[in-house]
Order: sequence, then structure tokens, then C-alpha cells
Amino acid sequence: MTAKKKNFEEALKRLEEIAEEMEKEGTGLEESVKLYKEGVELSVYCAEKLNKAEQQVSSLKINADGTFSKRAFDPEEE
Repeated sequence: MTAKKKNFEEALKRLEEIAEEMEKEGTGLEESVKLYKEGVELSVYCAEKLNKAEQQVSSLKINADGTFSKRAFDPEEE
């Protein structure tokens, strides 16, 4: 299954599996390179999904007159 057919959670789980496989002492060079390539593809996919989700998140702010306004989420704001 390619990264494009996975959802975020499946891709993240596969990344964890890849990390575990690459940490094993018996993993050969060719297999490590193959896993690395798959991991890079999955990490790019996950980053794109996270960026898209971040763009969709917004927060409501109370204005001085008591009305609400919608603004993009800013993690630096309190």
C-alpha cells in the first residue's frame, strides 16, 4: 500500500515499524535503503497531512463588543 492510499494514522504506524526494522542489527544495507526510501515518502505524506490540518484549524475570539470572530489558529497566542 503506497503512502497516498494510507490515512495519517496508518502512515504513522508504518513509520514506527520502519524505524524498528532499521534499528535491528540484522537489517542489511539494501533493505535499509529500501526502508529509508519508504520512510521518507511516508514522512512527506504525514507532513503534508499535518500542514493541511493546521490550515483548517481555526479559533474563535471574543471581540470587545461581545461578538465572535474566526481567526486562523496560532499556537503562540494564549
